[in-house]
Amino acid sequence: MPPADYGFLRLLAIATDLVHVLAMVLWGLGLPLLIWHRFERLSRAYMWFSIAFVAISVVSHQLLGECFLTTLARGLWEASGGFRERVPFTVLVVNRVAGFHPKDRDVVLLWEIAVLISSAASLWCFYRTHPKARIREQQRTAAP
Repeated sequence: MPPADYGFLRLLAIATDLVHVLAMVLWGLGLPLLIWHRFERLSRAYMWFSIAFVAISVVSHQLLGECFLTTLARGLWEASGGFRERVPFTVLVVNRVAGFHPKDRDVVLLWEIAVLISSAASLWCFYRTHPKARIREQQRTAAP
């Protein structure tokens, strides 16, 4: 490949890592929206994002042993010749921010607990924000 293509591949690798980190941060910071429904539309939109995030993450981990975005970014970094010690950007971010090493069993356990909490909270959100929930609430408050 000509050198100009390496720059494009690095740009794609950076974009992939950035999307990956932003999706993880959005998922983590938005978890309270599944419990508190002050902004019902936002809670419901986040619920669907969370369900998709968890489903894609779980399937990806089952099929590839890691997130598909990590696999994609690694391939792009290797193709561009810019991969530092084979350590993905998301791993560096987790190490820096949380102080965890993603290969540790503790991180895997933490991720599994977060997925379980997210799944249970998504069910709660679906139940509380479903249009029929308003009808149930109105019937409950209108009863003599």
